[in-house]
Amino acid sequence: MKTISTEKIKEAVYKLCFEANTCLDDSVYSKILALYNLTNDKVLKAILQNAKIAYEKKLPLCQDTGQVLIFVEIGQNVQMEGEFIEEAINSAVEKCYIENFFRKSVVKNAVFNRDNTQTNTPAIIYTKVVKGDEINIKLLIKGAGSENKSKLEMMLPTSSQDEIIEKCVELILCAGKNACPPMIVGIGIGGTADKASILSKEVLVSDNFSQEELELAEEIKNRVNKNENLVLDVKLKSIATHIACMPVSITINCHSDRFSTCSIKDDEINYHHKTPNFVSIEEIENLKEIFTNDIEAIKSLKADEEVLLTGEIYVARDMAHKRMLEETEPPIDIKDKIIFYAGPCPNSPDRVIGSVGPTTSGRMDKFAVELYDMGLLATIGKGDRNIQVQEAIKRNNGKYFTVIGGIAALLADKVKKKEIIAYEDLGAEALYLLEVEKLPVKVELS
Repeated sequence: MKTISTEKIKEAVYKLCFEANTCLDDSVYSKILALYNLTNDKVLKAILQNAKIAYEKKLPLCQDTGQVLIFVEIGQNVQMEGEFIEEAINSAVEKCYIENFFRKSVVKNAVFNRDNTQTNTPAIIYTKVVKGDEINIKLLIKGAGSENKSKLEMMLPTSSQDEIIEKCVELILCAGKNACPPMIVGIGIGGTADKASILSKEVLVSDNFSQEELELAEEIKNRVNKNENLVLDVKLKSIATHIACMPVSITINCHSDRFSTCSIKDDEINYHHKTPNFVSIEEIENLKEIFTNDIEAIKSLKADEEVLLTGEIYVARDMAHKRMLEETEPPIDIKDKIIFYAGPCPNSPDRVIGSVGPTTSGRMDKFAVELYDMGLLATIGKGDRNIQVQEAIKRNNGKYFTVIGGIAALLADKVKKKEIIAYEDLGAEALYLLEVEKLPVKVELS
């Protein structure tokens, strides 16, 4: 019987959290680089630039430093000593997120108390007893933008492989722009509904697949990418199930596939994370610079134009919008203002802001029509808007700008000043005023 201290587990989880959030694994980076070399796509270019900046400056790749999912495989011949393992894991997550200024995004209860825990805990922990005398830890950082696009389909047990492929393609395509493509997709098939969903996440940190699973995953990827490169990789696992069941679960992950793994044996930690050989790529193209106080210049912009915004913009998302519209006297006059849908990471003392990037705009659609009708000039985010918002933008000659999702370290360098305006208790969801310089945006709706 081998004895492993949970202090070693704490040490390992801390480092895995840090690595996953700040350094894209080479298995992901190399795929993005290969696709960029084929296409010269500017989105992939920005993603590669962001990965290099995040690694060099030790900043989160994405401002949504997510929920921490941990899969722990405990060897049957291992005896643990020290703090209870789940307490040790949560302690390490809390310490890493606080010390490294990562965003805390976990609320106390989904329904009854949505106050932020301020620790990014509890982590979601899955444990399994396996053969052997070591502990294997697989950590996955799961952001909400892509997670909200994950799906479960209970298909007929007589479904053919082609029907499964078509259903998977349909569900993946539904994710669209909101999931920060090119996406990495995990697919779990079999078990029960809950088991398939867990499996679809576990495959994202696994590399043990049969030839049949690899071929099925490749066919799904090829069919999704028939018209454009929406998917970077598909990982699929199929297991035993009931004779009357065919659960198919799709976990959507953005291009910022943040994971890290290790094994612990004889109180020694072996980390498996592979740091890429980052390439240097030139900065974003020389685009027209527009100042945010030049209202007429902004109103004259047309759909699909790409510009660099310089000047003052506000940052607000779900809860800040809700409060602003509930108050008789909102903290700002909304007329001719620009709101960036974002929830930045906390900043270290030597930085103006932590990593900052767009959140899913569609969640703010319920507030947007009223704000545009009140004179809001523009919003900045990612993804599509509903028809009511599109009509409000057109009716008021407003604008909707999009920013590439998942390049939060790169965008942080565009922020020169930050000031909190209201709702400080909301943390990352507070209302901020930013001064930005040459923030790259695209006119999505005009």
